[in-house]
Amino acid sequence: MKQNLKKRGLVEMIGATLIWGSTPIVGILSNLPSPVFVFFRVVFAFPFIFYFAVKRAGIKEFFRLKPFWPLFISGIFLAVNWIFFFWALNLTTISTVVVLYYTGPIVSIILAVLFLREKFNKNILFAVILALIGVVISNFDNGFKFNLGAFIALFAGISYGFLGFFSKIATMHHRAVSVTAWQILISIILTAPFLFLNDFEFSFVTLIIVLIAGIVHTALALFLWYDSLNFISVSIASILQYLDIFFAMLFGLFLGQIPTFYQLTGGVLIALAGVVGSRKEAENS
Repeated sequence: MKQNLKKRGLVEMIGATLIWGSTPIVGILSNLPSPVFVFFRVVFAFPFIFYFAVKRAGIKEFFRLKPFWPLFISGIFLAVNWIFFFWALNLTTISTVVVLYYTGPIVSIILAVLFLREKFNKNILFAVILALIGVVISNFDNGFKFNLGAFIALFAGISYGFLGFFSKIATMHHRAVSVTAWQILISIILTAPFLFLNDFEFSFVTLIIVLIAGIVHTALALFLWYDSLNFISVSIASILQYLDIFFAMLFGLFLGQIPTFYQLTGGVLIALAGVVGSRKEAENS
C-alpha cells in the first residue's frame, strides 16, 4: 500500500512537470502579449485554486492575512516572473529561456543565506558555481553575447528566485496552498491594466488556449504538485521538478526548435545545481 502511494506521488509530480514543460508552447500559440496572457492564465486558474485552498485550509485560514506583506510581495513577483518568462519566449528559443529561468531556485537559496541566516556551506557554493557555469555554457552558441531574449529570460529567472524567497517567508505564516491562491489573486489585479495598454486579438481559439493555460497548466498542475507531496519527500520533489527543463526542450521540437549541445549541457548543469541546493535546503527544513 505504501509503495503504491509513493508511486502515485511520483506519477503526480512527473505529470506536473510534464504539464509545466508544455507551458511555453501554450504561451507562444496564444499570440497574446505576455502580460495579457498571464492575466487570462491566472484569472481562469483562480476559481480552482481558491476552492482547493479553502478545502485544504478553511475559509478562516485563507482570510487570516497577518502578515500580509509577504503575500503581497510574492504575488508581485509571481506576476513579474511570468510576464518576463513569456515575453522572453517571443524573442528567443524555448531552450534558452528555460535554462536561464531555472537559475531562479539558486537565487532563492542565496537570498535565504543572506537574509534568513540559513547556513552557507560547500554544497550551496558548489550549486552556485555549477549554475554560473551552466549559464555561461548555454550561451556558447552566441559567442558569449546575450541577446535581448536571453537577458529577459535571465531577469525572469532572477524574479523567479525572489518569488521563491518571499514565498518561503509567506509559508512561515500561512499554508502554502493559501499563499499560492493569494499570489494568483494579486497577479490578476496587477496584470488587469495591461488589457487596456496592449493591442491584441482574442479569438475563439485564443480563448481555448488560455482556458487550457489556466485550468490545466496552472490549477491542475499545482494540484498534482501539492498532492504529490503527501506521498513523496520534498527532496525527491526538488529533483523531479527539474525535469521541467527537458520536457520544455522536448516540446520545443514541435516548433522546430532543436536544443543545441551547449543548451543541453547548460540545462544539465543548472538542473544539477538546483538538485544539490534544493536537497540541502530540504534537509535543513
